[in-house]
Amino acid sequence: MGEFDSFVKRLKGNIADWSLERFLDFMKWSIDNSRDGLLKLPALKGYYKNVEGFSAIYVFTTQDKTVQTTARFMNGVMTVEPLAAKEWDLKIVFKDVPAFWRLIISGGNKIVDAILANDVQVYGNLNYLYKFGFMVKDLMSEKLGLDFAHE
Repeated sequence: MGEFDSFVKRLKGNIADWSLERFLDFMKWSIDNSRDGLLKLPALKGYYKNVEGFSAIYVFTTQDKTVQTTARFMNGVMTVEPLAAKEWDLKIVFKDVPAFWRLIISGGNKIVDAILANDVQVYGNLNYLYKFGFMVKDLMSEKLGLDFAHE
């Protein structure tokens, strides 16, 4: 088993134990380390292109507000903050942490199903939600080959 395969296996085995903030930090790390010359994991090559020229503020929270995190995208850079921003372009309120993971593990493919099941409430422009779903799917499925949908 190669180094990349070993990394992916460890990642897949531990992802459900991650916090929302840790997952967003991993997305940030992936963006930061996907540029030519900075590649720490060659499979990530070009992932940063998802945020070139993109600006948005995402707030993620659970209904009981025990989890609150903000992801900011500006000028090709992503930052993660441990609290919910007062101003946002998209706010996603998850029923609970497992509802977040069900959506993430689906690679963003089940956004509508999650809304219909009352697992998430979405405020703001839905295009931002689909953009985030695309970025998650690109990272998890396309770049890292983590296909949870078929398990």
